[in-house]
Amino acid sequence: MNASDRAAVLADEFLERFRTLEELLQSLTAEQWALPCSGEGWPVGYVAHHIGHGIVRPRGWIEQVLVGEEPFVFDWQTTHELNRRRSAHLGLPERDDTLRFLRVTAEHFGALVRSLSDAQLEKIAFRQRDERDVAWVVKLVMRHIEEHRAGILGAIAGEA
Repeated sequence: MNASDRAAVLADEFLERFRTLEELLQSLTAEQWALPCSGEGWPVGYVAHHIGHGIVRPRGWIEQVLVGEEPFVFDWQTTHELNRRRSAHLGLPERDDTLRFLRVTAEHFGALVRSLSDAQLEKIAFRQRDERDVAWVVKLVMRHIEEHRAGILGAIAGEA
């Protein structure tokens, strides 16, 4: 299967959103990195790390269906528990480590998306109330980035 033009557009859009986030995160001071985000209650630095997991986890859902496994069945209770345990364990992560984690994660995700064929983009990869395809999962990752970027911007604006 050949990679599709649609996959290239999705990959480019994802990487552009990631670059916007990365520029914001690189501009933060140590004080801003530690500010709490009101929506999540987590410090900005942890929210940044959380975004990375919000790329890794869906990448796994996509890879799961690409190898012929069943779509990922999503439930909020499991997701909230994962977030609770991670945040309790990690606390405020180091800025440079988090930025490196995000960069590598985004590069891998972008490359995966760019490699997909139209048929692969249409595979069902996610089940909750409805079934959603791989292309939807890619867009979900982009929404997750934007929602948390807005929270980070809000924390910084609240500082002023």
